[in-house]
Amino acid sequence: MTAYALVFQGVYGWSSGVSGLAYFGMIAGEMIAFVVVVLSNPSYAKKLKANNNIPVPEWRLPISMVGGVLFSGGLFWYVHPPDPIETALICPRFGWTGYTGNIHWIVPVLSGLFTGFGIFSIFLSLLNYIVDAYLMFAASAIAANTFMRSIFGGIFPLFATQMFQGMGIQWASTLIGCVAVLLAPMPVFFYLYGKKIRAKSKFAPAPDITQDNKRDEESAGSEESSATGNGHTAREREQNKEGEKQD
Repeated sequence: MTAYALVFQGVYGWSSGVSGLAYFGMIAGEMIAFVVVVLSNPSYAKKLKANNNIPVPEWRLPISMVGGVLFSGGLFWYVHPPDPIETALICPRFGWTGYTGNIHWIVPVLSGLFTGFGIFSIFLSLLNYIVDAYLMFAASAIAANTFMRSIFGGIFPLFATQMFQGMGIQWASTLIGCVAVLLAPMPVFFYLYGKKIRAKSKFAPAPDITQDNKRDEESAGSEESSATGNGHTAREREQNKEGEKQD
């Protein structure tokens, strides 16, 4: 948010009122993410119904996997080529397209499509993940999450302007983009290992894990009973054959 003012007011010379219109790119990205979430919700509802209405938190994460990549891409997409026209045509990117003022303003504005999509999809899917993971403890978990998020949101503006002015818009955005790239695999990590982590938690009820364990026990019991039944049948056949021979 700090970079928007520095780019469109400081570089492009827009007034504070007009520079606010640049956020429409980000708003459009968030609206696209909203539409994607709405369209994917029926498939989630079917999976939930088929699972006896027991939520599996990891089902919430696929859209955040996409959002993490797009959010990083909105900050930097490409190594800066020497020709600004080539940059504008090939690789629209906020940090590396908005710092010179030689590139049309629509290019850094369009990068908001990716950052907006990423912000909305990551926030919504991970919030739902917390709710599904902690259930009756979700309010406390969300409160802790909000507290930590608010700390970073309150501290960052204290040095953001100095960082962008000292490092330059392109390199400061690259730094933030590198942090985003490092964190982008986290939804994938929790998608693969979240169930094991939740199984060790004292505060995550994990009814889906309990249901899976019951299914495994039932399937194991049915296999044992079928094996026992087959054994009895084989013994009866042998006894019948022996009886026939004696007759």
